[in-house]
Amino acid sequence: MSERNTVVTERMSLRIVSLLLLVAAFSVFVLWSVNPVGSGSESTFALFLAVDLIAVAMISYIDRAVSREGRISRAALIAGCFFIGFLVVGALYLVG
Repeated sequence: MSERNTVVTERMSLRIVSLLLLVAAFSVFVLWSVNPVGSGSESTFALFLAVDLIAVAMISYIDRAVSREGRISRAALIAGCFFIGFLVVGALYLVG
């Protein structure tokens, strides 16, 4: 892979990782504010915990892909983002 493509991939990965860290920080904030022993709060807690785990898995995938292969699969990123979005919408539906 050329030097220019490597630099573009690294910049893109930094942007994606920073957005994933913001999503994880929001999820951790919600986890700290939810009472997990309440009747409806268990499901909300589990969904936001799943959001955190998926965000961490995507960050580790990006790090591994950039360091080994030098490219990131768009399909994997899109699938992960849709899954995180689905979980967040589901959790907000349970809260509201």
